[in-house]
Amino acid sequence: MTREEWHAIRDNNSKYDGKLFYALRNRNTFCRPSCPALLCCPENVLVFHNIEDTSEKGFIPCPYCHPEGEANIKPGSSLPASAKAYVEAHFREKFSLNDIAGHLFVNRSYLLRVFKEAVGMTLLQYHNYIRCREAEKMLEETNLSISEIASSTGFSSASHFTRVFKNTVGQTPSAYRESCALLE
Repeated sequence: MTREEWHAIRDNNSKYDGKLFYALRNRNTFCRPSCPALLCCPENVLVFHNIEDTSEKGFIPCPYCHPEGEANIKPGSSLPASAKAYVEAHFREKFSLNDIAGHLFVNRSYLLRVFKEAVGMTLLQYHNYIRCREAEKMLEETNLSISEIASSTGFSSASHFTRVFKNTVGQTPSAYRESCALLE
């Protein structure tokens, strides 16, 4: 996997959809680069340039991004997109589901249900996903300490950040930084 391919996957870059696919060794699925389902660590990723190769290796299509067809998020579904935009704009801040629902003028339960159906994860999972994606960039591109990265991505403590990062990405921030250094 090249650095460019990894950045396309890490950044959910839709410009690479159809040009490459990635499979996760620790799951039996393959995804398009724009898949919002989860973060992964580089050592668990296999890159393919066509779907046939993924099938030959025994990987099945991701149930969220449907790499063999249309994406799960339906065109014109603005509520999930608006909720994602809110989370992305405020990921460093502490906010509640009521804050997002109030901002979008919808019922909290309705928002949770529609978001989960469209995106494939809860709003809290998406919030952590966005914070961890930003932390990944910082771990790759800066020499900031884990505590400094935790603080700048909105986590209350380095230990909480490490727990969430490990649950979301599959490895600790330190191990992630080390695995990215191997890509160079």
